[in-house]
This record gives sequence, structure tokens and C-alpha cells, in this order.
Amino acid sequence: MTLEEKIVQLTKETLVDLVNLRYEKLKEENKINDETEKFLKDVILMQGTLTLPPSDEEMDIDVYEYNDNSGFCAEVRYLWFDDEEIPIILFCEAKTNAEKNEVTEFYIETIDA
Repeated sequence: MTLEEKIVQLTKETLVDLVNLRYEKLKEENKINDETEKFLKDVILMQGTLTLPPSDEEMDIDVYEYNDNSGFCAEVRYLWFDDEEIPIILFCEAKTNAEKNEVTEFYIETIDA
């Protein structure tokens, strides 16, 4: 599995945890902190019920390496609320080891329109 595939997999797993309201699990895995949890809950509450897309093909996840080589950004574009695609993006960040073959840190950065 390539590094990009690992980041995509972590992003999918994180989204599934969000959809299933597993905030404690996300905190235990250091994917969110208290501040991020509150922000996510507020945004999700305003939009409706966060749902998964009808198929994996409709789950669009892009991975970008930062220009300064400090890590990677994974974007879920777009999120689904009440089974409708809404132009809201989930941003996750991944840090790697020096060889860039292992993810050492992964967390939700923010959610934005």
C-alpha cells in the first residue's frame, strides 16, 4: 500500500467514525481534540445528519503534499448530509516519518465550505 493509499484509508476510516458519532474514539486516536470536536459538532448540527455517500466511487478524497514537505493534506470533497452532497470539505492532515513510507500522525484539521 502506498503512502497516499494509507492516507486515503485513514481518511475514510475517520469519516466513518464521524458519521457514526464516534467522537471519543477519534479523541483517543488523537484525530481530534476538544476544540475540534465542538467545532465539528456545531457545523454538523447546522447541516443535518452527516451520512456516507451511496458508493465508494462518490467518496472523493484528494491527497496533497505540502510544498514545504511538512506533511500531507487529505480533502474529502464533498460531504454528504441527509443523503445529499453538500459543498462542505473535510480537511485532514497527515505527518510521516523521514522516509515518507509511514504515517506517524493523522488528525482532522477542519471542516469548511
